[in-house]
Amino acid sequence: MPKPAVDIKAAILVNPPKNGKYYVVAIDGRGGAGKTTLSKYLQNLLPAFKLICGDDYFEPITHPIAWGGYNEERFYNDIIKPIQAVSTEIDYRPYDWDNEPHFKDQIISITEGVFIDRCYSFSFDLDYDFKIWVETPRDLTLNRGVDRSTMPKDKAELVWRQLWKPMEDRYISDIKPLETSDLVIDGNKPFEQQAI
Repeated sequence: MPKPAVDIKAAILVNPPKNGKYYVVAIDGRGGAGKTTLSKYLQNLLPAFKLICGDDYFEPITHPIAWGGYNEERFYNDIIKPIQAVSTEIDYRPYDWDNEPHFKDQIISITEGVFIDRCYSFSFDLDYDFKIWVETPRDLTLNRGVDRSTMPKDKAELVWRQLWKPMEDRYISDIKPLETSDLVIDGNKPFEQQAI
């Protein structure tokens, strides 16, 4: 028998925000799990919430096989520190791969809440109001990642198999997201069948 859909909006808003000003919600999962699709779905449910997309801080790096990686220092300074300080304005600087200047400054004003859509977001030093894990089979996320890559398929598969998947495996082993999340969403099924 299928599980009943979860009223995710009610679950997020059931208590007042811990920081006293706005809700902080993590959306985590493997690369290719469906986090961004879920984030867009949740924004329709909670349109006053702002969305921080971790991929906006994915930039070129010097690495033997990878073409890019998260700029953790910039993400911490731009996003994590202001949210830790309960700032209502964030200087959001996404990286634009295709145009110069590559950094675009924009101010995000947080009133009711913020979604942080990023791999490894459960490990950030934030007192989340709600944590969502998108559980998607490892092989499926690998195939999705390779398919959406702009690199030649053989190179993309090398990076995903040798770099991203082992990093994710270690993170999942350490963080145990299936046990520590407030809600687990199946990334292999339509979100509207699981959440209302």
